[in-house]
Amino acid sequence: MTLEMWITTIILVGMFDLTYVGLPAAIVGIAFLMLTSRFLLPEPKKSEEIGDLERLFGSEFRVPQKSPLIGKNIEELGYLKSVGYKLVKLKRQDGTEDTIEAGTILKAKDVLVFSSNLESLPDIWDTNGLEPVYGVGVAEMKSERFTHRLVQAVVSRKAHAIGRKISELPSPGSVLKVSIVAFSRHGRPPEGPLADVRVKAGDNVVLEVDEIFFHENQKEIAFIMTKRLTGARIKRYDRAIKSSLITLAMVVVVALNWMSMLNAALLATGAMLLTGCLTFRSAGRSIEFNTLVIIASAIGLEAAVTGSGLSGKIAGLMALIGGKNPHIAITMVFLGCILMDTMITNVASAAFMFPIAMAMAGNLGVNGMPFAITVMVGASCSFISPMGYQTNLMVYGPGGYKFTDFVKVGVPLTIVVISFCCFGRGTFRAFSEGLTKKVW
Repeated sequence: MTLEMWITTIILVGMFDLTYVGLPAAIVGIAFLMLTSRFLLPEPKKSEEIGDLERLFGSEFRVPQKSPLIGKNIEELGYLKSVGYKLVKLKRQDGTEDTIEAGTILKAKDVLVFSSNLESLPDIWDTNGLEPVYGVGVAEMKSERFTHRLVQAVVSRKAHAIGRKISELPSPGSVLKVSIVAFSRHGRPPEGPLADVRVKAGDNVVLEVDEIFFHENQKEIAFIMTKRLTGARIKRYDRAIKSSLITLAMVVVVALNWMSMLNAALLATGAMLLTGCLTFRSAGRSIEFNTLVIIASAIGLEAAVTGSGLSGKIAGLMALIGGKNPHIAITMVFLGCILMDTMITNVASAAFMFPIAMAMAGNLGVNGMPFAITVMVGASCSFISPMGYQTNLMVYGPGGYKFTDFVKVGVPLTIVVISFCCFGRGTFRAFSEGLTKKVW
């Protein structure tokens, strides 16, 4: 039971086999969090507190003609409860300012003035239906906007733009083609309109640039420092329909058992490349080599656990605890996955527990597919430790959480999910009757 078993699992597990367990468990888990999180978790950080000790930028964005934001209100767009940035003003086409309240409707050529920190600025910039107000030679850019990038820069003392208003740019002698996305001076946004701000040495700006900028900037003296904001990209919407249809077709053919999940995914990837929805360059960049190394190492760990006989020994020990009761046996597999999640990654946890689960199924003389599904679900329930899963670590720092917060929420949430998955009558019937129809 080594690499061949992994491949067999990929082939036999259908697109929606996990739905029998995952969907009900998700509903119960979400309900549990909605009812108890307010008592178990600390108060969230106030949005007004963000940026007290960091640099804030002022930015202005226009709602162009045919923007999908036209006709939507401020509350619907989430600008009243935004985190990391704040909508300061709303200027209408005639120059008047409108009140910022829930029912305020956006119109074509409106200008939205924001105050934001650097981390939240890309969230505004990549909004479909907004564009920076001030461009410096931007009309000469021949590339599509989705190829543009954000750059943070500091104005040098020798810059041609010093002393000029932003509305008066570009200055004579400058060949740079950029859009001025945001502006900051002494760590604070400008008090007046961005158009009336006169450029000074040391000003911080965030620019929308194309690839040519990085070559032209080497010959310029406008900035003493430039820094690319990694991860800030504008999403493409021109091929959204094609990519959606390809994805839908992939799901349908797998759901109807016309094709294996692996073959459908490979064909869908090929279709994305042929239709231009995906480029070879972006496909290469999307590969997580760290994850591939972890998976390869995990498969090696699984082979060692199986080949050394360790999986049989552990399975025998767990069988003594569970006896011949399939409910208890699956619960032991679930608990084993969660224990391993707490100490190592979820990928390694699945690799370690998979041969043990299969050995337990063999000892009980039952089909192995329910145990494989249990490993999939159990290895994903990394609630107790912030190190259990990547998303836990992503919210650990910014949310101001402590290790004990994960324990306080994770332990009862894990108990709820285990109870529902392993002892729920409907779920276990899907395990014991629906999935056992497949031959391992």
